[in-house]
Amino acid sequence: MQSPLTYKQKRVLDNIRLYVEAKGEPPTLEELRKNLGFKSVRTVAQYVEALESKGYIVRRKFTWRNIELRNVDGGWGTVNVPVVANVGCDDLSQFAQEEHDEFLEVDKKIVEEEDGGIVAVRAVGESMADAGIHSGDYVLIRFTEHAQNGDRVAAIVGDMVTVKRLERKDGFTILHPENKDPKYKPIILREDFKIAGKVLCVIPKLTAELEEVVRLEGEKEYDE
Repeated sequence: MQSPLTYKQKRVLDNIRLYVEAKGEPPTLEELRKNLGFKSVRTVAQYVEALESKGYIVRRKFTWRNIELRNVDGGWGTVNVPVVANVGCDDLSQFAQEEHDEFLEVDKKIVEEEDGGIVAVRAVGESMADAGIHSGDYVLIRFTEHAQNGDRVAAIVGDMVTVKRLERKDGFTILHPENKDPKYKPIILREDFKIAGKVLCVIPKLTAELEEVVRLEGEKEYDE
């Protein structure tokens, strides 16, 4: 799975894809600059460099139209999944709010094989470390309100969301952490709460990440 995209990086990648589909060849940096409304080719080059670093394109040397899309199966083998929220894995400290400023590219087969929609969330804290979920990791969630004992779920309590292992017992709902450190305690509930979805997989955080392109002095960004 490829590295996450910021919103602006996705805009540039989408523009490259549309150009290739329409023209049958990749755009030049100058054509991208015009299409995206940038003032400077240098800004476009920075975005293209970020896309190459993250594995979405390859730039061929000694060619004029040197941007080559990396593509799984000859069609577009991946789809964009938004990263919509932070998930408080420690103490329900993060609000369940949508933040469509980041995207993951996910194999189409994952989305097509699931009944509900799929979204990615960022983990906060280490309470699920023994399940392989660490702070900063991306957790792929399938939307569903139905889950069985032992499932790892994204659960909403009030206005906040957390990832835990689900247990229902004797009229209680218990959201278990998965970390042997005794400081992490189960959350025990009697009142109703909402299961937002089930955990499909975990995408480890990047050890190194390119910073978002900083607007140059005098640069006019395109409208978002």
